[in-house]
Amino acid sequence: METRAERRGDDYVINGVKHFISHADVADFVILFAVTGEEKTPRGPRKQITSFLIDMGTPGFAVKKGYQVVSHRGYHNYILEFDECRVSSANVLGEEHRGFDVANQWLSSTRLSVAANCVGRGYRALELCQGWAATRKQFGQPIGKFQGVSFKLADMATQLQAAELLTLKAAWKLDEGLARDEDFAMAKLYASEMLAMLTDNAVQIFGAMGLAAENPIERMWRDARVERIWDGTSEIQRHIISRALLRPYEQ
Repeated sequence: METRAERRGDDYVINGVKHFISHADVADFVILFAVTGEEKTPRGPRKQITSFLIDMGTPGFAVKKGYQVVSHRGYHNYILEFDECRVSSANVLGEEHRGFDVANQWLSSTRLSVAANCVGRGYRALELCQGWAATRKQFGQPIGKFQGVSFKLADMATQLQAAELLTLKAAWKLDEGLARDEDFAMAKLYASEMLAMLTDNAVQIFGAMGLAAENPIERMWRDARVERIWDGTSEIQRHIISRALLRPYEQ
């Protein structure tokens, strides 16, 4: 994190740039995380992060159009630029230097939402593949009769149900107040990687038609790619899970 907020009297002066900010064109305010200090730890210096609420139109704060991306083309992303942007200490969300505590209050639920979204789209893609495999004929019979296609469908259905159960378990634990970070990480990790596998197999089953813009499979395949990146990459989720597994053995 490079954006910094420097304390000056009762205000903070913010400088830096944020990328891939969702729907900033229609927002009334943004939630900003910025570096406000540094602390010493056994592993070396660590940045201290503070969360801010900043209204649109604040002097020194500009919103610019973001990048044209392959996945979720209808999902607007924008660039936020802060140049000597001054805000009051009253704009601090939570406590100074405790920004990650604020973020953790909603990061888990967003990861669960990603998992559920992946499961839903997975079922739609599988449904399309079933219909295609049952009606598309090659060599005088439906392609679903060929083991190369039928086994793909079997793997897709099995992994899809596994992802659904993992997601439902995390949701149940959330409702019961029993959920931990690793529960959401497992659901997000498995469901997003399942969707990548499933949509890639879907393209293979449809063949060249799977890449046609007129076919919804093409969009599902493209959109699936970002699920392993936003709300924490697959690598981050694996880090959360492995850290939880090893924590009881730490000295």
